Amino acid sequence: MYELTYILTSVLSSDQISDVVTKITAAVENAGGTVKRVEQWGMKRLAYPVAKKRNGYYVNMYFEGPGTVVARLERLLAIDDHVLRYLTLAMDKKMLAAYQTKWLSAASADAGEDSPAPVELPVVRGQRYIDYKEVEYLQRYINEQGKMMPRRVTDVSAKRQRAITRAIKRARHLALIPYVADAVK
Repeated sequence: MYELTYILTSVLSSDQISDVVTKITAAVENAGGTVKRVEQWGMKRLAYPVAKKRNGYYVNMYFEGPGTVVARLERLLAIDDHVLRYLTLAMDKKMLAAYQTKWLSAASADAGEDSPAPVELPVVRGQRYIDYKEVEYLQRYINEQGKMMPRRVTDVSAKRQRAITRAIKRARHLALIPYVADAVK
């Protein structure tokens, strides 16, 4: 199971965006994979300029397939001029648990249950999964200059600090969080 997040240029029309998303989804299916879910986050302001662009259209996709799907898909994303940035992740146990908890509770809410359970952030072995998409949560671990706070300041375990650092680096790669604060520039 894999998670792919990519950013499309903001100059595309809605028809062109849907064509690119369809093309990438078809590429996964043609390579032997199955697409589980495609989320279009929409147009967002990038935390820093990417290829001289300040805005981008974010798309998040979950899919299953053999490892060869990822190589083919990343090649397609690398040569496509409409894709600014992308991040492909192989989902581990914690990510899978978070995915299943989030979407199973959302599916039960969509099914029309009278009192759907509130969407809780999944807890695996006493620790909440730290996702790179939770920008507000990650901002707590970045100081006013944009630097990650050390463990002695955050007062978390070493394992949790590594997870926070990994999530911040992934969010920075996708321009969800800036590398340096605007005041420092």
